[in-house]
Amino acid sequence: MEQAVMPVEKRAHETVIEIDASIQDVWRAITDPEWISKWFAPVMKVEPGAGGYMIADWGPGMEWKTMIEAWEPERRLTTAETRDRVFAPVDADKMQPCRLVQDWTLESKDGRTVLRLVHSGFGSGDGWDHEFEGTREGWRGCFFRLKTWMEGHRNDSVHNRIVTRLCPGLEPEAALARIEPEAGPLRVHMRDRLHLCGTVPEWNGGILNISVQRVASGAMAYAETVLYGMTDERASRIERLWSDKLSKLFPERAA
Repeated sequence: MEQAVMPVEKRAHETVIEIDASIQDVWRAITDPEWISKWFAPVMKVEPGAGGYMIADWGPGMEWKTMIEAWEPERRLTTAETRDRVFAPVDADKMQPCRLVQDWTLESKDGRTVLRLVHSGFGSGDGWDHEFEGTREGWRGCFFRLKTWMEGHRNDSVHNRIVTRLCPGLEPEAALARIEPEAGPLRVHMRDRLHLCGTVPEWNGGILNISVQRVASGAMAYAETVLYGMTDERASRIERLWSDKLSKLFPERAA
């Protein structure tokens, strides 16, 4: 079943995927911090149950905390946050405060599991427009990583790494266009306005996900690698490679 992304109501979007895994395992994959770290943020903290919280940590300045409002094992998970800035490791312009809700539902289908996420509550204005589009595309990449890990690499070690770089004075589309030729022999799974995602054969089918978003001083680029069955040394080399690539593509401006 192909992933589907469609608007479900004003200022909300929906992402759906079918995974060849039991509903019990998919529930664990979205609620157990050890399993979530295999496909989402490298470091996760979860206080389970309604009234608890989730913290996704991609590194300094990139901790994302949401509160758990619904916890119905193997059926539904709802998390929410109130925020007035885009999520980025740099200062961003303030926007209209909004209550953002992520509503996850699970359904068994012929021994597989249909996972659906409705992300809603986006405010008006350019800032929220960019976040609306960025998360709509971003969740597609996240679901692809989840499906790839659950269906093909659950018995492999996983190195989940991210490198970020400020792209001063550039529009997000221009930044992504500059990065894309550096992706190498990528089997592209999705290419949207703000995202590029696919697998790299020489990485044992590991995933490269490139995304960009608008920030106050231009764009912020993210290069995420999810590597399977790889040594720590080789995973670190790939991380350094992408750090060097972004540094050369987007040199710091002189003060």
